Amino acid sequence: MKKRKSLFSIHRWIGLIAATWLFLLGITGIFLDHDEWRWLKQTEVPESWLSSSMMRYLPATIMRYVVVDKKDSNHWIGGSERGLWKTSDRGLNWNKLPFPNNQHPQVTRLAKINTNERQMIVLATDDGLWTMNGLDSDIERLALKGKFISMVSPGSSEDEIIGVENFEKIFRLNISQPSKIEFIDLNKTKITGLPEHVNMYKFLFDLHFGYGIFSRQLSTWINDFGGIALMILSMTGFLSWYMQKRWRRKKDRAPSRDQRIIFSKSVYRMHAPIIGLLGIIPILYLSMTGILFNHILTFINWGEKIDVERSKLPYVWRYESLKGEIDQVVAYPDSPEKMSISTRYGVLNTKDGGLNWIRDPITGSERGQLFRADDHVFYSNNLRQFFTKKDGQDTWIKMTGIPTIVYDAEFYDDGLMIKNSRGFFRDSGGYNFEMDEMKHPDIKAATLYLFMIEVHTGNAIHPQFKWISDLFTIMGVIMVITGPILWLRRKW
Repeated sequence: MKKRKSLFSIHRWIGLIAATWLFLLGITGIFLDHDEWRWLKQTEVPESWLSSSMMRYLPATIMRYVVVDKKDSNHWIGGSERGLWKTSDRGLNWNKLPFPNNQHPQVTRLAKINTNERQMIVLATDDGLWTMNGLDSDIERLALKGKFISMVSPGSSEDEIIGVENFEKIFRLNISQPSKIEFIDLNKTKITGLPEHVNMYKFLFDLHFGYGIFSRQLSTWINDFGGIALMILSMTGFLSWYMQKRWRRKKDRAPSRDQRIIFSKSVYRMHAPIIGLLGIIPILYLSMTGILFNHILTFINWGEKIDVERSKLPYVWRYESLKGEIDQVVAYPDSPEKMSISTRYGVLNTKDGGLNWIRDPITGSERGQLFRADDHVFYSNNLRQFFTKKDGQDTWIKMTGIPTIVYDAEFYDDGLMIKNSRGFFRDSGGYNFEMDEMKHPDIKAATLYLFMIEVHTGNAIHPQFKWISDLFTIMGVIMVITGPILWLRRKW
């Protein structure tokens, strides 16, 4: 009995000490799980709310994807989740382009359809596909209204585009007949060439960010429940302590004994046998991986040296399905059966319409950016691998002089320009790049999503708050362990 009382006291007091921070971790974690929520990416906050380390991510939120007018290299369009902009003086001034009816979708990719007669732009957004018939034309809806389109690219024929809906379905669409959409059957795919081992860092990274157990959607829901559990456990634990303390102090104003018993039982049942037990696993793995991410450099050095057999990892790593695993797709001219996709295992290629896929060994087993610009395909990832190859070539060519992952590229009369998070980089010859003086829009505001990262990591308080966060998170782990022990005596 004495041991149980001591354990209960430990459980209660560390819970009260850590409750506020654990609640914040829970709610901000849920927000960060859902980068598809438009309001998080488009609500603006002052730049001063971001730390210096987070400021380096801000330019990428302003502009990721670009198009140049083939007849006038001063004329560019650029877009991102924050909108679409146009310049007529090579980046000296940018004007925001309006969507019809004051809509403001997130731009997730631009596809450039270039022929001798026209230059059409297809916009993939979180609200379907849109088009511009030239850089000076209005934006018009094309197809798939209300669908989250995560990728769009030129297809295998002149009037065709290929794209990805919500990382799950590959579709083809003829621009002249947008109502006729062909979805490629990926239910019976065979994937070969995958690595036998995955390093521990990659596995734990995907686990923490909601990609590591089942499909992307289901894994995210599990992580969301972990966040919700942290919030409810923090609230119910505090509420139970506070109300009992209040009733003892103000006995004359306290409810009747029966009402107090009903309230206490309801709060307890919500706290312990329901949320407490169901939330054990997600809270534990989110807590432990969260501590590792607080010390990211040490974590990377440790995690990349440890290999785990892929066959022993959760379902999603076995690639029995590509559902939720398709980051980008590109097609090849006059070869409708040939496609490449970017996945967590790098680039996969098919030559039979998606029945059989084989991993490209050159690009490595890493998420990256795969896209087409004119007659070239580009691929880059966070391992500082930058490749391109021209149609008809089987060998990737390395690109140099690029500091960060590449989101887009454009060929024009001055050569080749690429766009990454740092800005614009121009090919000085032989795919060796140097920074160009062209600038993206100078928007003096950050996004709420970036600020949520600052709150979640504790940087919004102080760069060294990570040590306090570690302490509170360990307290949370202790509560998750002691909670079931206490529950075993009381049950319901």
